[in-house]
Amino acid sequence: MKVYRLRLVKLLLLGFILANMLFFYYTWNSLFWRRISNALTGGAAEAKAKSVSAKLTPKDKTRNANKHIRKSITIVFYGHYNFEQDLRASIDSILNIVPNMPILVLQEAGADYAYPPISLERNLTNGEENTVRFMPLGFDVRSTHEQLNPLAAIRTRYALLMPDSVRLNGKNLLQKILREMNTKLKLKTKDAPQPQRVTVAPDEIVRQLLLVPFAGNLKSFSSCAQLHLDLPNWTLELDARNDSLHCDMFLQKHAILIDVAVLGSMPEPFSLPFPEMLYMQAKIANLTTSVFAQSFMEGRRLFASFHTKQRRLELRRRQFRELYKKLQIKRLVRRTHRITGKSSAREGNWQPHSLVLDAQFSSSNFSLPLVTDIDLFGCERTTKSCIGSVYNKRPFYYYLGKHTPPCCLDKLKTTFNHVLEEFENVGIRYWLDNYALKSAVETNQLSPDAYDIDISFNVHDLERSNAMKKSQSKPHVDNEGFYWLKATDGHYFRVQFSKVNQVGVNLLPYEISGNEVRASGFFGWKASTFSADYLHPMSTVLFLGKSIMCPNNVLEYLEAKHIKVKSEDIAIEDE
Repeated sequence: MKVYRLRLVKLLLLGFILANMLFFYYTWNSLFWRRISNALTGGAAEAKAKSVSAKLTPKDKTRNANKHIRKSITIVFYGHYNFEQDLRASIDSILNIVPNMPILVLQEAGADYAYPPISLERNLTNGEENTVRFMPLGFDVRSTHEQLNPLAAIRTRYALLMPDSVRLNGKNLLQKILREMNTKLKLKTKDAPQPQRVTVAPDEIVRQLLLVPFAGNLKSFSSCAQLHLDLPNWTLELDARNDSLHCDMFLQKHAILIDVAVLGSMPEPFSLPFPEMLYMQAKIANLTTSVFAQSFMEGRRLFASFHTKQRRLELRRRQFRELYKKLQIKRLVRRTHRITGKSSAREGNWQPHSLVLDAQFSSSNFSLPLVTDIDLFGCERTTKSCIGSVYNKRPFYYYLGKHTPPCCLDKLKTTFNHVLEEFENVGIRYWLDNYALKSAVETNQLSPDAYDIDISFNVHDLERSNAMKKSQSKPHVDNEGFYWLKATDGHYFRVQFSKVNQVGVNLLPYEISGNEVRASGFFGWKASTFSADYLHPMSTVLFLGKSIMCPNNVLEYLEAKHIKVKSEDIAIEDE
């Protein structure tokens, strides 16, 4: 019996051990086999990689790094001046670090830029190829569209737009900016509470400009500016910034790493002034910009002599003049930090040097006063008005979705104030009329779409003004250069800013006869007859910062002329 009990215990113990072994086997097989297999495979791959890397010599590692850079980046030189350049030494410094690096030198057409011609002679070492290409940007009727397109010469994903005079002392910076462009910041999610950088897909377009400054940039001046393009109002605004987060335009020397596909989506990526024109197009395309923390090294100092500096400045003025003309910019607003002086620009006081945006745009000391400079381009006394001929009360810019150019509005206000001063000095009874009166009632300002101002006056007071008396027989230019004339399409008068510049104020004569006020010798929708009660008593309305005479019960008066006022909230004072 005792022997039987021992055998039973042994059998139970053996069965328990076998059950545990089966349990551990199936548990390991179902839960851990993948992890263990991956670990074993990874370990083998890592060991293999270590063995391969151990076999690579430093020369092989350098060759692999250079190959990756060459396949990813093409260095493009553009915006240089042949009469003072350092291209040969700059290209040699790049090729000495990264042999066979694809380099494209874009040459602007015209003798001012392309002369004297640049010759690059380099002694090619064993295994080195000629990867430097010079490409003119001028029109050539003998070439195809593909041959004239500079982007067709770029075979890599990115283009590094490099200024003249650079020294490359290592490939580390190129690798870092390439790594920065190939990764993007992933925002916080539930699975990843912290923002992470993830790799950009090979077919994804990187809509970003990576700006790499130069070590020689001046720390005493601000490098960044925030850009605002208000094309409907013909305005460009630039605000100085000290931070790299709002850097729509970098003002000091720098290079730009950009996706070639982004360059292809721009209308004119390579256009002077460079890179300012590129930044304008990038702003319109809503591209982001970021400033890299490290810098390129400077090469030889350029434009050290007074002659070359003035020659470059004159070319830059010409470039910016063409830029404003191409983008239809008539008003430039700059907000900078600096000590104000007598030479600061004011609105309407245009200076030739104010065209150019240079590296000394603003002081980096933002505790200095904020100074706002406003420059207006066009619409001077010696130039024609930007408004042009008007048909159906709609100027040409109406069909472009734009308002009246600000330079014309400025000259229109100046002419109006001059006429107002003349009338009040000689005692002519006048009143603001038609759409100018409507704007005064609604906003107390001139309408952004206004192209003239109507002032009506009592025809019996005409003899009080010497300028109007003289202009009855022939046009008259007064002492301040304003041009008074009698209109050929009716017996009303017009005061222009000058003889050439036809922006101006219409003077409409009315005759008060009994209880009626009639147009005296002019016709059209403005020549309406109305009750004299509107002029007795007269009222005033605030317009352009002044109290201007106007009819009483102005809403009813304008409604009688079929002019609708948008706002009922008006401030009219009876005399």
